[in-house]
Amino acid sequence: MRQSGARLRWRMGFPEMKVLASSSYDAKTLKKLGQTTLQHTSAHGIPNIFRSCHWFRRLVWLFFVSFALCCALWQCTEMVMTYYTYPSHEKIMLISSTKLKFPAVTICNLNSVRLSAINRSFAMVTSLQDSGLEQTHRRNRSHVNASSEYQDESIQYASAFNRFASEFNQLSDEQKVEMGHQLDDMLIYCNFHGQECNASYFSTFINYKFGNCYTFNSQKPTDYRGNPWSTQALNITKAGFMYGLHLELFIQQIEYVRDMTHSAGIRLLIHDQAQMPFPEDEGVNVPPGAETDIGLMKVHIDRLKSPYISQCTEGEDIKNFYKDVYGAGYTREACKRTCAQQSIIDNCGCSHWEFAYPKELGNPKCNLSNTAVRDCVKLYEFKFAHDELICHCPLQCKEDIYELTVSGSQWPSSAFIENFSKDLKEWGGQMKDVADNPSLIRDNFVKVVVYFKQLNFELIEEEPSMTEINLLSNMGGLVGLWVGFSVCTLAEFFELLLDVILLFIRRCIETVNKEGYSNPYIQKPSSIYLQRTTKL
Repeated sequence: MRQSGARLRWRMGFPEMKVLASSSYDAKTLKKLGQTTLQHTSAHGIPNIFRSCHWFRRLVWLFFVSFALCCALWQCTEMVMTYYTYPSHEKIMLISSTKLKFPAVTICNLNSVRLSAINRSFAMVTSLQDSGLEQTHRRNRSHVNASSEYQDESIQYASAFNRFASEFNQLSDEQKVEMGHQLDDMLIYCNFHGQECNASYFSTFINYKFGNCYTFNSQKPTDYRGNPWSTQALNITKAGFMYGLHLELFIQQIEYVRDMTHSAGIRLLIHDQAQMPFPEDEGVNVPPGAETDIGLMKVHIDRLKSPYISQCTEGEDIKNFYKDVYGAGYTREACKRTCAQQSIIDNCGCSHWEFAYPKELGNPKCNLSNTAVRDCVKLYEFKFAHDELICHCPLQCKEDIYELTVSGSQWPSSAFIENFSKDLKEWGGQMKDVADNPSLIRDNFVKVVVYFKQLNFELIEEEPSMTEINLLSNMGGLVGLWVGFSVCTLAEFFELLLDVILLFIRRCIETVNKEGYSNPYIQKPSSIYLQRTTKL
């Protein structure tokens, strides 16, 4: 009975011992977990290290797997480094469309100031005489082949023109507009896409070299007279000669200043509406006495912003005087000219008339009669011309370029000139004065046609050569090639990680249970209890 009671007390008094024994995780260790995973992994080569019976085979497999792993890591590192150089490439596509936005067309008379306007202003007549243009435009006929003398003459003419231009640009904008050629006098015929147009389709701006310039389809809120006008751009739905812009212009060669203008005709630019035109550097000359046909092919360029190679911008946080004065968008050329103007303001203390300048900034215009100012301005003009100014002017992210195909023919023809002469007599004014002379008609009238050759455009798009998906795919291919890793292999090692975490959690729980709980039935009995038990 005593033995059976003791057995009962033993079974009832130590129930926790059985629980602790069952939760011992069957002696699983980190080493066992790692060996089990590596022996059964789907990564090629690694299981062969453990399956090999001979030590030499095991060593060969270990060397081969280590070499393959190093190669995979090396190529993956190269791939990551290449990704962080942000390489890009250009993709060229031909996009067909049923409708294209017609570009802005800017025209400027090659003569900037009308002779009659100069004659009415004593100050401008004096300025023209003082500038020396009358003397410098003459060439020494007996030394035509002397290149050095010709170069000296060109320098003298440029200097004389700058002196006159400096005096001219000291005038107010209203005075400069009044002295230039007026669109109402120049435009005798306008037709767009088969519909008649007029002077209200044009906006205006002042160019330091060509005076009044007029832009067709500029999307400006006002026309050249300052009247409100639609900002919606004109579109074309058909390509070809008949569906473009037809202009007939009276260039008023009788108003040309003999000592200043050496060429006759129109400077014509074709550009995007958001782009500021610079006729002194861009465009084509359209001669009088001819019909000039200009076929267009649009090229649209999309560039990538930083950190890619082009590092383009939309003009954010970049100073642009042409936006402040004319409302034009950001272009690299506008940024460089703004930078040149700012350099002249900072170093010469005045604003140069060659570049845009907001009136509210308050700096005076440069007076080139002052020797110090003239030398300072010349220095920064030279730096601007040779791109030596320190300017942050990245490319614009979106740009429209128009490739031109130019052809020409005599206009008006001998068969048409008689009827054309009658029309000139009816219009009166200066046109009536030249109507009786076919030679004067061809010297004073210009016809130009601008049209799209096709209803499609070329898209040049810069794209990343390597995206995040490309990087992961390439790295996966390299690791799969060298060591046979796949997504399933990653899942196996993820499972190993979970097993390790669970193992540590169980061991922590066991440690807490052992330290925080003591079984009263297995406590060491006191000496008094032992004595009594012994006596019994």
